[in-house]
Amino acid sequence: MRILSFLTLAFLTCSGLMGEPLSFSGSAEKAILINGKTGVILFEKNMHTPAFPASITKIATALYVLNMCGDQLDVKLKATQDALASISPLAKKQSNYRNPPHWLETDGGHIGIKIGEELTLRDLLYAMLVCSANDAANVIAHHVGGTIPKFMTELNLFLKEVGCKHTHFLNPHGLHHPDHITTAYDQAIIAREAMKDPLFRIMVSTVSYTAAKTNLEFERTFKQTNRLLRDGAHYYPYSIGIKTGTTSAAGKPLIAAAEKQGRELIAVVLETQGVKRYEDTIKLFETAFNQPKMRRALLPKGVQKLKSRVVGGRGWLKTALPNGLSYDFYPAEELPVKATVQWEIPPVPIEKGAIVGEVKVLDSKGNAVKSAPLLAAEKVKPTLFFQLKQSMKERRKVVFGIIVSSFLIYMWSRRRKRRKRHSRPLF
Repeated sequence: MRILSFLTLAFLTCSGLMGEPLSFSGSAEKAILINGKTGVILFEKNMHTPAFPASITKIATALYVLNMCGDQLDVKLKATQDALASISPLAKKQSNYRNPPHWLETDGGHIGIKIGEELTLRDLLYAMLVCSANDAANVIAHHVGGTIPKFMTELNLFLKEVGCKHTHFLNPHGLHHPDHITTAYDQAIIAREAMKDPLFRIMVSTVSYTAAKTNLEFERTFKQTNRLLRDGAHYYPYSIGIKTGTTSAAGKPLIAAAEKQGRELIAVVLETQGVKRYEDTIKLFETAFNQPKMRRALLPKGVQKLKSRVVGGRGWLKTALPNGLSYDFYPAEELPVKATVQWEIPPVPIEKGAIVGEVKVLDSKGNAVKSAPLLAAEKVKPTLFFQLKQSMKERRKVVFGIIVSSFLIYMWSRRRKRRKRHSRPLF
């Protein structure tokens, strides 16, 4: 039987090692750059300071909807009066924002949905994420929540579960309201969670999408608002999404994701103006991607200090790592790490070179960043007592087997004799 145990290697804990933040300066008042896979923060500026999100709100809307209705994308949704009600920005402001916060603005982005028009959830999601259609966001929210206010209540609860700390949304599209706020940190969490969904990744990287003809409209083609994905002065070849936003109060926020050599990064820039959002984002990505990868040796090659007692074995089980153990990292992403060993000790005798466990390097969140098999450095022979004990066990098995076999033969013989007696001829 294998012995399984866990042992934390205190001498490998590198708690004093911390990453070096990226050296970056840009126009954004609030910003953050994270590793999309691990969540490690590479750079931040006022990441917990509240800000208006504008249309990057739609990322959260899509994330929640795909979680709730990801298997119902071809269902047709009928647009209602409430989902399409609108007001001018001036009237909205003069009313001191007393109107329902989900009402559309007359000059906001839309795809011209009509009352009673039926569109699939899939086409509406593309409209919302590709060309930032506010009317599409409202139609989706009304369908999923029953009412848009109820949808917003459910969405805010969902965002808290995801890990958001300072986000409160009043509408599904991001049109301005003084109480509709978020932070760069929360938006990075939302974006990272959303990018785990394969369909979401496809949608936010789509440059052009044509929606099907509806009961009231011909085909519509949606064009991507994110210039990092489109040919032009701000095209970025490593870009894989995500979403732009624009209002007079929020400026021009942007959440973008980029991937290079298997490393995925997510950037959030808030309160920027004009094309600065693209310039800041590209600069952030390039600064991170240009960092050289570094290596820290944790365990040397050869025989290790790690050893363990073995049931029935003579002396200690000594271990070795043929190639040692090292940890590769980027300077801006280095975190405290610790190594643990999981013993998987086979029965004796244990031959030299046999796998007896695995050493894992874990980050502060418990994610494995590196592992290596742990081998026996020397042969472990069984003790004489263990050999005698095993011999006795084998003898008992043999004796037990003989007894069982004899009993079965005896029962088979008796049954055969009975059949012979019952089968004698009557004449």
